[in-house]
Amino acid sequence: MEKFAAVLFAFLAIIYLVFIVIGMVSIWPFGIIGMVVLVGFVIIFGWIVKDRLNNKEDDYYSKNVDK
Repeated sequence: MEKFAAVLFAFLAIIYLVFIVIGMVSIWPFGIIGMVVLVGFVIIFGWIVKDRLNNKEDDYYSKNVDK
């Protein structure tokens, strides 16, 4: 059930981001500011996810210490 909720949340988040991009493109000269901010958030989010997936210390603590 937890995985289903995560997949559903990710799917809805992607749809929401698509609508945000469509809205920014529709007001193009002014939407460029929002696009730059959105790209910045996506880069930071990707950086955080990559860091978390490659961190062995966090994996150790989540499996052994936080019980």
